[in-house]
Amino acid sequence: MTQNVENLTLFKPQALPKPQSDPWELHQLGAIARRRLVVFIAVSGVIIAGVICKQWLQKPIYKQQFQLMLDSATSDSDSNPLADSPRRSAVVPLQFRDFKTEIEVLASYKVISPLLPTIQSRYPDIDYRQLVKQLKIKHKENTAIVEVSYQDTDPEKIEFVLDKLAEGYTAYYLEKLQTSSKQALKLVEALSPQQRQRVDQLQVQLQRFRRQNNLVDPEKQSQVLTERLSNIIQQRQETQALLGETQSTIKDLQQQLGIDFKQAVALSVLGEDPNYLALLEKLQRVDAKIASESVKLSDEHPSLIALREERQHLLSLIQQQVINLLGIQLFKEIQQLPGVASPSKIRTEIIEKLIAASNQFQALLARQKALAIAENQARRNLQQFAGIARQYADLSRDLEIANQSLNRFLVAKENLQIETARKVPPWQVISRIEAPNKPISPNPVRDLLLGGFAGLLAGIGTAIAVEKFDNKYHSPEEIQDNTGLTLLGTIPFQKELKAATNQLTHYGNYTLSHYWEAYISLQTNLDFLDPDKPLKSLVISSALPGEGKSTIAVYLAQVAASMGKRVLLIDADLRRPTIHTRVHSLTNVWGLSNLISGSFPIENIIQISPENENLHILTAGKTPPNPAQLLSSSKMRDLLVQFQKSYDLVIVDTPPLHGFADAKFLASQTNGLIMVIGLDKTEKTAAKQVLNDLQISHIPLLGMVANGIKGYQQNYTEYYNHYYSQGTKDKFLPLKASR
Repeated sequence: MTQNVENLTLFKPQALPKPQSDPWELHQLGAIARRRLVVFIAVSGVIIAGVICKQWLQKPIYKQQFQLMLDSATSDSDSNPLADSPRRSAVVPLQFRDFKTEIEVLASYKVISPLLPTIQSRYPDIDYRQLVKQLKIKHKENTAIVEVSYQDTDPEKIEFVLDKLAEGYTAYYLEKLQTSSKQALKLVEALSPQQRQRVDQLQVQLQRFRRQNNLVDPEKQSQVLTERLSNIIQQRQETQALLGETQSTIKDLQQQLGIDFKQAVALSVLGEDPNYLALLEKLQRVDAKIASESVKLSDEHPSLIALREERQHLLSLIQQQVINLLGIQLFKEIQQLPGVASPSKIRTEIIEKLIAASNQFQALLARQKALAIAENQARRNLQQFAGIARQYADLSRDLEIANQSLNRFLVAKENLQIETARKVPPWQVISRIEAPNKPISPNPVRDLLLGGFAGLLAGIGTAIAVEKFDNKYHSPEEIQDNTGLTLLGTIPFQKELKAATNQLTHYGNYTLSHYWEAYISLQTNLDFLDPDKPLKSLVISSALPGEGKSTIAVYLAQVAASMGKRVLLIDADLRRPTIHTRVHSLTNVWGLSNLISGSFPIENIIQISPENENLHILTAGKTPPNPAQLLSSSKMRDLLVQFQKSYDLVIVDTPPLHGFADAKFLASQTNGLIMVIGLDKTEKTAAKQVLNDLQISHIPLLGMVANGIKGYQQNYTEYYNHYYSQGTKDKFLPLKASR
């Protein structure tokens, strides 16, 4: 046992994803309903019983209504006494009528309070709050009609109240119309003199303003100033265009000459000097003689030497003449130019054009500046006149408005006098008012349906609320949704396992059941976790005690052995060992703790299962004072390495993960850890804490196993049992690995 554990092939641990927060789906709601059936039935039953009880105890309630037409012809016309034609503007389309406000007026204390003394004379128990509570006013769409209804347990009382309301509504609105008309007429008579005085004042102000600003026709004066500004702007634009053209011409001429404007002026001055031109003419004649004589004579001939000396003398005279005309500084700038020594007629003409274009450019610049000054002055004049015109327009508009207002006051006064004399009630009752003869409540069918629906919703809501506060897992789907980890297998719930003293004695019973098939599926999933790296060892643990980890370890070892693998099952729960109690004819006198702490032969400690010779079991042995120290020792690591070489699969049962580090020590030395979740047992908070601890410790987690599923594929179980029922008399054969 000197091998190092670093040679083990470890599976990559699963990262813990964020729990999914999807809302409950239909299958989850069904599972909740099954688990909380008692709560659902109790709450629903209470609600339905309450509805039935209320129905039997409730007194009959009656209801009656009448229809009131709200004609807006008179009311709307009077609401605007200054309208030019009240009859034409009186009718408001229905879609623009504010019926909501009119209904609030009908139910207001101001309208109903005058009716209360008459109603209370017969029914003293009625006050405003009670009446309004039982009064309903509703507008009928696309009409000018409202429906006024009242409900009570006394039909005669309903008829009496509705009669008084109908009378009160028509009387109230007629009085309101007459009062509003008289108030409007008084207001018009009081405001008319003020409006006439306002018109006179505005006329005087307008006349004074025209004299002060010498205004004859403001529109024509503004037009003249605008045209003047437009002409100046147009001239500026034309000048700007000429400037661009002239500047382009100057640039082209300068490119042709290869000189700037200053140099061109200098050449022009030289071209007009007769002395300079005479010297140039002499220089040209000498050059011609030199050219002709050089053909006949040699370079050392006295005649050619004399001609060269004469040419040099002429160049000195020309240079002195240029300096006299232009100055030494300008001479230095133009002495290299081709036109200095040999001017031509074409070059002279180009220079003259360049000078003329430059002069024209300067003139256009001066004109542009003058036009800019004129434009600014025209704009200021136009802005000043615009302010004057605006004040004049304001005064004229105020005078026009004042005149219109005065005319409306006069017309309104005449209209109000006519309308007041011919007032008619705009609100009219258009239906009969009778005592009701059929109650509206209770309604047995409706109440039972509503009660049943309310009970159903309350039951579902209560069941969901109870489920929300439940801190345990109840289904494999819930485990996956909550943790996001791989679910390696699901183990069905078996009642008889609780009463079994030696579980492996049930080998023959479960090999032909869905329970056995669940372990085969689990083992198959483990085999295919990574086909390139066969699983050699694993640790089985759980978050809390009592979740079935030891049972799963026993049956998984049995299944793997039945598939032809050499399996070693190790009971590493040194604190509370149970493997020896679950396997027939096993003892726990010597075990793992003895191998670690002593030097016993391994073959003397490991026991062979009486049911399958491929299954070897190493019990826990004597309980040590410090189990964690033994399991984390180098001796234990060496034993695991040796076991993995001797067996096809090593399964280690450990204490729970919550509160103990034993499983972490061992899982880090194996291919990984399988965490068992006991349905209806494991607390979610404990499981999450354990998973976080595993991630922090970098423990390779192979996946989860859901244990204790109720109602596990009963249809497949029946088919399976029927299929094998004919062979129950045959001798059982161990399952093969290919299955």
